[in-house]
Amino acid sequence: MDELVRRTGAELNRKRKELRFAEVELRGNQVVLAYPRTFMNRSGLALSYLTNRFKTGPEKILVVTDDINLAPGSVRIRSKGGPGGHNGLKSIITALGINEFPRVRIGVGNPDSAAEQVDHVLGTFDPASRELVSAATLRAADAIEMIVNGELDNAMNKFNGNGEASKAQ
Repeated sequence: MDELVRRTGAELNRKRKELRFAEVELRGNQVVLAYPRTFMNRSGLALSYLTNRFKTGPEKILVVTDDINLAPGSVRIRSKGGPGGHNGLKSIITALGINEFPRVRIGVGNPDSAAEQVDHVLGTFDPASRELVSAATLRAADAIEMIVNGELDNAMNKFNGNGEASKAQ
């Protein structure tokens, strides 16, 4: 999201207790970029506000999330699916009552123990992982631009996988 904010020059200055957001133009499309201000496992509250405020259905929502179950540098795009153990996605699926919404997941790798997961995701990555995740973030932003432009299948074909496979396509 930070990369999309940078690319659009957005200022996420619209605030509610559950989120910060901005309405922007992305590749000729009006979109809302939003960050939940809740704990991850309550992300559905922020999304509920947005779907009600902008009167939009799940097919117009694109969720972007990190994923400890993917290797650092991986990008995985899906048109629908379950939460895959991700508490933020569980909350969103519960709030929407449906799992049929596109999502972009960026791999951040899994620490050695479950006790380290929060610090791993919210902390600082080691230099090698930081480089991989940064590159994946740029690819994910490119994919998001394609998806917003109605090219979900093309984005999945081009960007799903690890960094090396994605670059080769």
